[in-house]
Amino acid sequence: MLRFLDLVRKELDAQDTRAELGGLDPDDDRLLWARIAGGFRVVVVFSAPPPDRDDKQAHLDHLVAGFAQTLTQASLPAPPSVPETPVKRLDEALEALRARTGAVNVVIVDSHSPVMWGACDPERHGDDVGDLVKTGDAIRTLLAADVDLDAICALRGPDAARGLRELSVRGEALALLARVLEGSDETVMRHNLLTCLAVARTRHEVSSPTPTPNSRWVHHDVQFGYLVRGFANIYLLVLVFEGAFSELYVESAVVHGLPAIEQMLIALPPQDPTPGAKRGRVIPMRGR
Repeated sequence: MLRFLDLVRKELDAQDTRAELGGLDPDDDRLLWARIAGGFRVVVVFSAPPPDRDDKQAHLDHLVAGFAQTLTQASLPAPPSVPETPVKRLDEALEALRARTGAVNVVIVDSHSPVMWGACDPERHGDDVGDLVKTGDAIRTLLAADVDLDAICALRGPDAARGLRELSVRGEALALLARVLEGSDETVMRHNLLTCLAVARTRHEVSSPTPTPNSRWVHHDVQFGYLVRGFANIYLLVLVFEGAFSELYVESAVVHGLPAIEQMLIALPPQDPTPGAKRGRVIPMRGR
């Protein structure tokens, strides 16, 4: 919480920030505020009323939305029975990077295999990256046809497949995209769509005619953004954002955290592919 408040203060160039519980909402031109998980308010203090008040309020709302999951989990005690494993340490490092940058998701994939090497959300380890790419390609096709991202998200629920058919989505792409849209939580569903879109675009970037090791890609859009850093020759660290983000700040956080993340990934135990399984894990290769 303290790190989050400090980040808000720096991002908004404010005099001070604090978290409040209870009492009346602030009523002062020098203050901005937004609600976060648990009933708290984040209050941002300026020495004088900010001239760009609306822009700063929008930025504050974006930061709070990006940190909502972390702030919710921060109030819950960690289960004492969960063993500390190399995979868990890597996932925790990715979650720390997500929280620090305000991303909605952070994952590690490679340039070709279906393996999800790391994720800030441990439940994503079962994802097949090939399916994420196909889902992301379906979203790219809809966006290219001038279907807005909000319009795609509006198809959520049990009638998602019918709405996709009306947009001429067919076959495997329809089934994969409908599965994401049928999610019960609207925020999680939207973040899943953005992750699929970022992973798909990243795979196409890395498969370009002249890919370079340890590459870097950045995409900025009104509703969507991502930053990708290649490392150890074959791996891709993908940070996904909902809307605008500070590229300089995110890049600094990645440069700071990537050496430790690379060592954790290299330390993962090898795991042989399961015979007959749809996908198998590959032995991590140490970068030169």
